[in-house]
Parts: sequence; C-alpha cells; structure tokens
Amino acid sequence: MKKKHLAHSTENYVRNSNHILELDQTIAQAICRVRERHSNTNKPYYYVLDEKGHLIGIISIRSLLTQDPESPLKDIINTKVHKVESRESMYAALAIMQKYHLLSIPVIKKGIFIGVIEIQEYFEEKIEMSSKVKRLQIFQMLGILVEEGPTKSLWRKYMHRMPWVFCNMLGGILCAVISDFYEVLLVNVIILAMFIPLVLSLSESISMQAMTLSIYLMTHKKHSWKKIFLYTFMETRLFFLIALTASISVGALSLLWGHGVGPAIVIFVSIFSSIIITAIIGAFVPIALYRWRLDPKVASGPIVLMFADVITTLIYLSIGFGLLL
Repeated sequence: MKKKHLAHSTENYVRNSNHILELDQTIAQAICRVRERHSNTNKPYYYVLDEKGHLIGIISIRSLLTQDPESPLKDIINTKVHKVESRESMYAALAIMQKYHLLSIPVIKKGIFIGVIEIQEYFEEKIEMSSKVKRLQIFQMLGILVEEGPTKSLWRKYMHRMPWVFCNMLGGILCAVISDFYEVLLVNVIILAMFIPLVLSLSESISMQAMTLSIYLMTHKKHSWKKIFLYTFMETRLFFLIALTASISVGALSLLWGHGVGPAIVIFVSIFSSIIITAIIGAFVPIALYRWRLDPKVASGPIVLMFADVITTLIYLSIGFGLLL
C-alpha cells in the first residue's frame, strides 16, 4: 500500500475473517469451532458476534481453554474491543494498530462486523510476525507514519523536526565556546584533546540507550509514573557498572601514550561522572517532554544529545584544568 492510499476508507481493504464465534455458544461449542479451523489460523483470539452480526467482544484462546466447558461464552468475553468504522480511513486504522500493537483490527458498518484489516495491508511484501523484534520494528515503522500523518506537507514536516535539530547545533556551539575557554589546557595537555571524541561518544551512547528505554516504558508498558521513576532509578546500578568499566578501560588505555598518571585520572573521573549524569538525563528527558505534552520520540534525541555533549565537555575540561594546571 502506498501512502496516498491511506486516505481511502477501510471498506476498500477489509478482509473476510473466519475467526468468529457466536454469542449464544457454550465454551465447549466454541472450542469445537476453534478446532475445526485450527489449521487455517494463527490468531490468539476470536471475534464474538450476536445473531444479527453485531460485534460484541473478543475472546482469547487461552480463556477458552481455562474455563468450564459448560459455561456460556457470553460470560467470559472481553467487550472492550478496538475497532474502526468502515467509513474511517486506513490511516485511522493503522494509527490504532500502532498505538495498541494490534496485528489486525475489526471493521464494522453500522455496528455490523464486516471483516478485519490486517497489518500486512501496509506492506508490499510478505512479513514474518513470529519474531518479537520484527514485530517491534514493524510497529516503529507504523509509528513514524502515524506521527507525520498522510497529508502533511514537506514544509509542515520540516517545521515539526527542524526546531529540535537546532538543539544539536546549539550544543555544538556551546561545546566550542567551552573548548575555547580551556584553550590553554588543550594546548599544554594534548592527550586530553585526543580523547575528546571518545569521551563524548561514550556519554552520547549511554544517554541514548537510557532515553530509548524510557520511551519504551512510556509507550509499550502500561506502568504508572511511580513505577517508571522507580524502574529508572533502579537502572542507575547498570549505569554505574557501565561507567566504571568504561572509565577504567579508557583511563588505563591512555597510559600507553606516556603522558603520565595525571591525564589518565582526568579521563577516568570524567568518563565515570559524565556517563552517570548524562544517563540519568537521558532517562528523564522523555518523561519531562511527555508531561509537557511534547512528542518525546521526535524531541528527546536532539535534547539528550545536546545535554550530553555540553555537560561532558564541561566536566572533562573542568576536571582537567583543576587537576593538571
């Protein structure tokens, strides 16, 4: 499917589904129906319709197998179903599927179930859904589509992204100003200048990992804010171990240049402290943006990188100046 087709109604792309159970069935009768169609389905749930074809709810295969076979099906169905009207656009359907990680979504017309929209509709080639990683990649691709929308102009997309790119530019300018302020240090202790790219890349990498985890928790895990903060705090133990390993490794490596223990200590302390600080910033920036009703998936990266570069440069050169000059 091409992007220009996303404005078309779902009715044009709906597919018939045989993953249907009847509301007046017992669980035993429903299980028999599932067994009859087992060879033709890999779906974990079935749609439940009443005698007029109205979509009443869904039920998982697991629920069927763990309940009393003589119980009525209507007693255990889940009536909270994400669905779309046939007049709604494919973009609306895919947006719901991306938000709730659905592989398919039912389509109704005046309350009557008419079929389903499969996530496969958006992709030209056959995709394999068995891998969890592959599924996440697919939903991330749909997420980009949903964020930008099918009708946004090039200018609107530019205005949506460019302000955050200025954060990177601002970070670079501030780093240049800081480096100029410590020019004497960089001229006299040349090894510190040599290790600036490595020190920066370590902070940037860890802060981006922390940011990615934070965004994942907010968008894929239905945790309370308290649990997200607690989980992020617990992750500081991992940041500590990574910082310790990286700082010892790079600090020891710097001794090979023969500039003495002083620069090695500066590199060790700088890497350790900057990784801890920027990792915490990377974890909390998406949370702050989300609370301020800004898009964390678009804005977090540039902001986190700006803070990581500026803070790491300032820590690195300040410690070097204090210990070596």
